[in-house]
Order: sequence, then C-alpha cells, then structure tokens
Amino acid sequence: MTTDKCYENREWEWGYREDEPMGGHDPYASSKGCAELVTSAYRRSYFSDPAGPRVASARAGNVIGGGDWGADRLVPDIMRAALAGEAVRVRNPNSIRPWQHVLNPLSGYLVLAQGLCGSPEHATGWNFGPADDDARPVGWIVERMAELWPEELRWVLDEGPHPHEARYLKLDSSRAKGRLGWRPPVELDEALQSIVDWYQALRDGADMRAVTLGQIEAFSYAAGSA
Repeated sequence: MTTDKCYENREWEWGYREDEPMGGHDPYASSKGCAELVTSAYRRSYFSDPAGPRVASARAGNVIGGGDWGADRLVPDIMRAALAGEAVRVRNPNSIRPWQHVLNPLSGYLVLAQGLCGSPEHATGWNFGPADDDARPVGWIVERMAELWPEELRWVLDEGPHPHEARYLKLDSSRAKGRLGWRPPVELDEALQSIVDWYQALRDGADMRAVTLGQIEAFSYAAGSA
C-alpha cells in the first residue's frame, strides 16, 4: 500500500490512472513513487509465475476517520482545535484532495486480496479513491465540519512559509470499479458526520472502543446492503 502522492503531479483536473508516471516534487511523493517502482520490479522479476505468489499495490490517500491524531493532517488539526476551543490554522484552503473515510480503501484492499487469490491478472497497481464529487477543496472541508460541530469552530489562514504541496490531486478508480466490482461504501458527508460524532463522544467521556466498533459495524452493514 502506498498513496495517491506516488504519481507525478501535473495539476490535472482529472484523476490519475494506474499507468501514469510515478514521481513527485517533494521527497515524500518521490518515496511513494519509488515504492511503486520497486514493487513493480519485484513483481516482474520474482513473482511473474501465475501459479506462484501474487503481488499487487494499492494507492489511496487523504483518508479520514475518527481516532486520527496524526500531525499536520487537516481533519485531526480541525478536531484538536475544536476540542481546545481554538481556531484552526489552514495552509492551503483552495487545494483539492480526494477525501474518503478510511473504511473505503480498506474495503477495497480486502476485495483486491480476494481478487488476487482468484486470478493472476489482478497482480498490478490499483487506485482506491472516492466518488468524483467527494474531491473537495480544503476550505470546503473546514467549513462543513464547522457546520457539523455543535460549538463555534473558527479557522484562520496560516500563511507559512510551507513546503511545496500540489494544488490539485484526484484518483481515477475505474479499474477497481470495473474489474473488482468495488465501490466506495461511505460518502464524504457521511464520513464527516461520523468524525464529528466520534470526537464529540470522546469529549463527553464515552467508551471510545465501543463507539469505534459501532461505527465500523454500521458502515460494514451499509456496505454489505449496497
């Protein structure tokens, strides 16, 4: 598993497909492109026998969900500020990303593993991204979460300086949808509501293991019914 940052970002308005060039402007993106190239080399060199082990790579990014405390990540930064009653510092409000609940790509990875078991044709690279409409600007995410949070949630522009970040990034998941029959089970607005519910439950002293398992069960049930 790598990330959507593995592609050589050309600021396109359409999603990157699995055969697009690997690379990146910054060391993080380049490292993910390198991981994809190394995986491809090992697959072709040592795992090319259709009857042997099968190797695939999965690319997803901008995953969100309750319980994320990662540093310099938008949604955790928003929730930390909300819990502390502080303003959120936002670097690039106009940057567009393929936001998705973490259970979306996880469901794709399971479908991919099942497909790998069934056919060597699935031993390749795969994108697992959200619906096109769920690729939203950073500022939209902040404003929507401010609407959902029960108290006031303000944000201010963090003018930097900051490391380089691509303005536009989007994935084309047509391969996973067409060949694996995968669909992202959780829509963006539902994901944001679940995140606000999670952190609100934390603030109120709830049993967070039970809350987390309850959200997983609810989303799993919805995915199985779709």
